[in-house]
Amino acid sequence: MLLELVVALAVGMGVVLTAMGTLAFVQASATIHGDALRLQQRADTALRTIGLQLRQAGAVELVENTDGSVRFSPAFDGYATSGYPVQGENGGPGKPDTLSASYQDNGEAHDCLGNRPDAATQGIRMDSRFSVTNGSLRCLGAQAASGSQVIVDGVEDFQVVYGIRTTSSGGDQFQFVDADGVADRWADVAAVQVCLQLRSEGHHPQTTGVRNCQGVEQAADGRLRRVAYATFHLRNIQSTGQ
Repeated sequence: MLLELVVALAVGMGVVLTAMGTLAFVQASATIHGDALRLQQRADTALRTIGLQLRQAGAVELVENTDGSVRFSPAFDGYATSGYPVQGENGGPGKPDTLSASYQDNGEAHDCLGNRPDAATQGIRMDSRFSVTNGSLRCLGAQAASGSQVIVDGVEDFQVVYGIRTTSSGGDQFQFVDADGVADRWADVAAVQVCLQLRSEGHHPQTTGVRNCQGVEQAADGRLRRVAYATFHLRNIQSTGQ
């Protein structure tokens, strides 16, 4: 009788230990899955917000002449009066870039923060500037009073390259360079590729390394990472094609 009791207790303990191990595995898997889902949601939110502004970059309203013909409005003066609908700044090795986009305000458009522009620029332009500060992707919109606000957090890097379009006998070709490589050819930028690198808040020992936005293999350090790329064609910009 005692022997049977001891055997039953041993079997019971084995079942309990197995169940506890399974529960710990399920909990760890659920945590990893949750963090991975949150990283994907952040990436989607950031790329959707950036893409909305870039797809409209360079858009100019049509105005009617006195004879009934139409022409493009001369009101739009580029991002921050630069004359260019897209501009950027190279952050340098290991540092995030900045990206600016602008288009003419048609009276109904909204910037990256969902705001209408200041009174001084209504009908003229809609500016949005994306940058990374203290691990957050932020946007400075078309209202100076609102300041720069967070779009998503957990951002380790933000890299941008610009597709310069040239026209040859073989058709249009694109050369992707960083902001320094664009030099004085912002009028010829016809595509923008962005890379976002996001990091999870929680630690996960079983994570693996990734190739980051700057093309460098980054060793695993216990955090999940999501590296997301997107290329946006600037359909409203007319390149000089030279």
